[in-house]
Amino acid sequence: MPPIQPNAWLRGRRAPHEAPAETGRRSRSPETRGTSMKIQLKALLSCGAAAIALAAGQAWAADDVAEEAETVEAVVITAAPVARGNTIVTADAIAAQPAAMNIINAIQDVPGVAIRGSDAFNADPWTYGVNIRGFDINLRSSKIGQTIDGMPAYNASYYLGGAPAQKYLMSENVERIQIDQGTTGVGSASASALGGTIAYITRDPKEEAGGLVAITFGDNEARRYAGVYDTGRVLGDTTRAYVGLARFTACRWVYGCSDGSGFDEWHVEAKSVTELDKLTITARISYDDAVDDPLIEASRSFLDGTTAGDASVPAWTSTPAGVNENWAHAWSAHRENTLAYVKFDYALSDAVQFEVAPYFHHQKGQGDWAPPYQQIAIGPDGVRTIAGGTAAGSSRKRAYYGWTDASGRQRAVVQGLDYTDVDGTRITSSLCYGAGGAVSASCVPLQTYRTSLYSHDRYGFTSKARFEFGQHRVEAGVWYEKLDRDFGRAWRQIVDVRKGPDYYTAPQLIDFMQHFSTDQWKLYVEDVWTLGDLTLTGGLQKYLIEIDGETEGWDAYGKSTAPLRTSLNADSDVLFSLSALYRVNENLQVFGGFSQNYGAAGDWALEKTQTDTSKLKSSVADDFEAGLRFHGRRFSAQVTAYYINYKNAITFYSADFITGGPSGSNGGINYTAGTSGAYANTGKGIESKGVEASFVYDLSEAFKLSGALTLNDSTYQEAFTGGTANAGSVKPVAKGNEVPGAPTTLVSLGLDYRRDNFRAGVRAKHTGKTAGDAPNTPSLYLPAYTIVDLSAGYRLPLENGRAVDFQVNVTNLLDEGYIGGMLDEFTQRYTRGAPRTVSAGLSFSF
Repeated sequence: MPPIQPNAWLRGRRAPHEAPAETGRRSRSPETRGTSMKIQLKALLSCGAAAIALAAGQAWAADDVAEEAETVEAVVITAAPVARGNTIVTADAIAAQPAAMNIINAIQDVPGVAIRGSDAFNADPWTYGVNIRGFDINLRSSKIGQTIDGMPAYNASYYLGGAPAQKYLMSENVERIQIDQGTTGVGSASASALGGTIAYITRDPKEEAGGLVAITFGDNEARRYAGVYDTGRVLGDTTRAYVGLARFTACRWVYGCSDGSGFDEWHVEAKSVTELDKLTITARISYDDAVDDPLIEASRSFLDGTTAGDASVPAWTSTPAGVNENWAHAWSAHRENTLAYVKFDYALSDAVQFEVAPYFHHQKGQGDWAPPYQQIAIGPDGVRTIAGGTAAGSSRKRAYYGWTDASGRQRAVVQGLDYTDVDGTRITSSLCYGAGGAVSASCVPLQTYRTSLYSHDRYGFTSKARFEFGQHRVEAGVWYEKLDRDFGRAWRQIVDVRKGPDYYTAPQLIDFMQHFSTDQWKLYVEDVWTLGDLTLTGGLQKYLIEIDGETEGWDAYGKSTAPLRTSLNADSDVLFSLSALYRVNENLQVFGGFSQNYGAAGDWALEKTQTDTSKLKSSVADDFEAGLRFHGRRFSAQVTAYYINYKNAITFYSADFITGGPSGSNGGINYTAGTSGAYANTGKGIESKGVEASFVYDLSEAFKLSGALTLNDSTYQEAFTGGTANAGSVKPVAKGNEVPGAPTTLVSLGLDYRRDNFRAGVRAKHTGKTAGDAPNTPSLYLPAYTIVDLSAGYRLPLENGRAVDFQVNVTNLLDEGYIGGMLDEFTQRYTRGAPRTVSAGLSFSF
C-alpha cells in the first residue's frame, strides 16, 4: 500500500515521536532514560534537610517591593478595582521550593487557593489543577485569568491547547506572583477571569554583568540544568538584558521509572530593558518545547481497592485492549510555545504616561492516545476512505485484528464486512474470522495512535494611558487580540503491536479538521479618587468579541465539500466595579467593594457543532468583598470576607461513554468522540461565600511564623444536567450541591529560620474533605489530608561577588497517601498524590 498523503493542513507536520521516514518511533525507552541518580543524590543529601517558607507576604507592608506591588495592596491602581485581600508571593518564596517544581506550587499557601497535582514535581499538566473560591483551572476548563508581565497567557484549558505558566517561565527569573483571589483587575488582559487572576511578573535585567548556573537532582531521576546570564549596562549604558536556558527531565514516580515514561522539557528565554530619556522599551521572548507523559486517571474504586500508583501499565505488550492503551508513554502531549512582547512606556510628564505593548504567541503540538483497535471509514461504494469518516453515507468501523499481506503491511479486517482498500486490494472478513467469529492464528491484534493536533497563533496589543490631576488618577486602556486556532484529529496505524509502538506517519483516517478565528477587544477606564485617608475606586469595562468557526467537510468518498461555518457574538454588557479603602491609622486598613468579572464563551463552544450559538450567553460573576488589613512592627495580618454570585453558567451536553471492545464490555473510553454535542447555559452557576485570613509574625530576628486559613462554601445555585466534553455521560446535579475541587477548609502553617547564611523551615498544608464530582456522589468525596514539606539551604559567599548555594527539599515528608488529582467536575476519574520526594540543588553565581 503506498503512503497515504494527509490534507494540506496535516502535510509537513510530524508527531512528536515520528521519524522522518515512513514509520514513527516513540522517542524514549527505559534503556535510554539515563542511569539512576541515587549515588549522586545521597552525596548531595549528606549536607542535610529541612524547610520551605510559607509564601504569602502582605505586599502593602513591604517597603522594598516594586511600586506595582505596593499600590496593589494599597488598592490604588487598575489591577485592583476592588479593595480586597490579595497576596504577593516573592522571589525568595519561589526560590524556597525545589527548582524543578511547577512554579504554580509557590502560591499553594495563599489563602483561598487550592493546588492539585499528582506528579512529584507537579509537572504533569494533565492532572494538575487550581481552585480559587470555587473557580477552577483544570484539564478541560479555565475560569481563572493568568498573565505574564501583563500580557495574556493562553487561558484555554490544556485539553484545548492551553499552556500552564511553567511553559512560559524560568523560576530564576520570576520576581513575584500576584494573586487576586476572587476578582480581577479592570485593566487585566483576560477574558476568562471569573475567579480572579494569577499574574506572573518577571524580573528586570540587572545593572551589573553576571550570571548563575544551577543543577538539581531528585527522586524519580529528576534532573534540571539551568543557566542565566545578565549583560549589565551595554549600548552606551542604555540597555540591560539577560538570557536563560533550562533543561528538565524526570520520570513519573509510578513504577519507579521502569516504564520509560516521564517529562522532557527545553526552555529558553530572554529579556531586555532599554531606557531612552522619557521612553522605556521592554522586550521579552520565551520558547518552550516539552513532551509530557501523564499519570493516568482511574476510578475511585480502583484507587481505593488497590495499591497501584495509577491506571497505567508498566510496559508495551502485544495485547492492545486494556494494556497498551494504558501505557503512559502512549498518552504523550508534545507542545511548543513561543511567547514574545515589546512594551513601549512613554512618560510625557510625571502626571501623564502612555504604554503600548504588541505581543505574539505561537503554539503547535500533538496529543496522543492509543485506542486498542484501528478505525477506518467505508464509503457507500464499499471502498475505504481517508478523510470524511463522519460524512453522510460513510460508515466508521473498528478493526481489532489484521491480516498481513505479502509486503508485510497489515490490513484492517472487520468482522462481517468485506471492503476494498484505498489501493484496490480486496479485504474480506474471512481473512481473519472463521465460523462463529473464531480468529485465525495468522492474524494479529491491531492498534492505532489517535493524534489530536493543536496549532494556534495569537497576536495583539495591550495599551493604557494614565493621567493624574488633583485628587484623581485616571487610567484608560484598550486590549486587542486576534486568535487563529486549528484543531484536528488523525488516526495513525501502529506498524505491528508485537514489535513495539512505532507507527506510520500517514494518517489512516482524518477524523475532523476545524479552524477558528476570534477578534477580541476590551475597553476599560478607572478613576482612583483620594480623599485624605479614604480612597474610592470606580471602573468600567466592556468586551467586544466575535468568533468564527469552520469545520471541514467531506463527502462519503473523502472529497472536500462545503465546510460547516458557525459564528458567535460574545460581547459583554458594561461591567462595573466600585470599592473603598480607608486607612484608620498607619497600621490598620479597612476595605470593601463590588466587582463584575467576565468569563467569555470561547471558540471551544463552536467545536461542538450542535451548539446553538444564538442562545449561548457568556458568564458573569458578581463579587462582593470586605476586609481588614493590619501591619505592625512584628505582626501583620489580613482577613477578607467574600460573596460571589456566578451567572450564565455554561455546561456540555452529550453522552460520550460507550459500549467498547470486541467483547462488548461497557464503560470504555470513547476514543471516537469528536465534534458532536453542544454547549448551553444552565442558568445560575456557582455561589461562593467564605472568609480568608493570613498572618506573619516575627518571633525573633531568626524565626518567623506564618499561617493562612480559608473557610469556603461553594455550591450550585440551580439543579441542572450536564457533563464535560469528551469525558463522560451527562449527569444530574442537584441545587445546593458542593462544587467539586473547592475545599471547605484550608489551613497552612509555616515556620522559617534564617540566620547568617543558613536558612531552614517547615510548612504544613491541610486540605479538608472535598466533593469529587458535581453530583456529590458520597463514595467520590476526596478525603482530607495534610502535607508537610521541609527544606534547608546554605549560601557560601566567595570573592568578587561570587557565591555557592546549596538547598535540599523534602516534599510530602510524612509520605501521606491522598487523592491528588481530579480531572474535572463530571469525569469521575482521579489520580493519587505523589509520595515523599527528595531533591537537592546546587548553584553558582558570579
